[in-house]
Amino acid sequence: MRIAFWNLSVALLLALASLSAQAATAWVGAHVETVFNRLTLGPGNTSCSTNNILRECNQLIDEPLLAGDPDGVWVRSELYHDVFLPGNVSAVPNMVFTGNAIARARPGSLHASAEVKLVGTGGGQPGMSAYGYVEIDDQIKVRSSTLADGTAVTLSVLLDITGLGPGSIALNVRGSRNGIFPWLVFGDSDNASGTPRRLEDIGGSFTAFIGETLYVTYALRASNGVSTAGWQQIDVQNGRAAASTYGNSAYLYFSSADPSADVFIEGLSGYDYVQPPPVPEPETALLMLLGLGVVVFGALQRRRSLPSGASGSADQR
Repeated sequence: MRIAFWNLSVALLLALASLSAQAATAWVGAHVETVFNRLTLGPGNTSCSTNNILRECNQLIDEPLLAGDPDGVWVRSELYHDVFLPGNVSAVPNMVFTGNAIARARPGSLHASAEVKLVGTGGGQPGMSAYGYVEIDDQIKVRSSTLADGTAVTLSVLLDITGLGPGSIALNVRGSRNGIFPWLVFGDSDNASGTPRRLEDIGGSFTAFIGETLYVTYALRASNGVSTAGWQQIDVQNGRAAASTYGNSAYLYFSSADPSADVFIEGLSGYDYVQPPPVPEPETALLMLLGLGVVVFGALQRRRSLPSGASGSADQR
């Protein structure tokens, strides 16, 4: 009995050790289909195993994500489908469906886009949908050079979204609390709504402990679709085109809620989730350059106004 218990303990310790050394992984999927199903088409609602002339889907699951890889992990799906209705003996199709979707994971960032387009006189399939989905799982270590392990600190987290269009965004941070693992210590999400349909940043603050490892999952979905349902008879007779393009990017940052506290985040995958300093706006950068020019011009003028020999004596000092 003791031997069995010892073997189980060793196996558990090895599993935990391998888990703590695990690098970040990415789940990416891109799907295009000649069905108008914009709100429900997505992970868990479709399959990448049934590609045909009406559907194209590609995905990668649990792919290692390296901090030094500028391309990250990504997939793309493209679809072209034309429809000839009965009686159409010409070389011109009644409808043409085109679409593409892209999902890309880079350390600290998510990128997803979906583009769909219908051209023609109507008929055939009722519409088209596409989505790009990307998810990253990583681990972060909370460290300090002055605070002892186990010290409670407050961390701030931000998933910064850019772009426009329908979709969703989610962030979960888990850790060990009261002997329970994994315990959700922070969670937030948003679905694009309103007009225009735009995703909002998510984030907030939570309690962490120096020395602990936190398990982070963040995900982004861009979804899109167009339909022929609203086309009137005159539109069908004259030919019609409908197109829609949406894309979003999200960037994840962690920081101490107290700027004076000696707390920093170390990504076990090799990526540290630190927000870079802001890049000056063009107008601000121009003013900085003009200011620098004024300073240099003033220094030159003062140097020229020095009496003869003063410059040499100054240099000797």
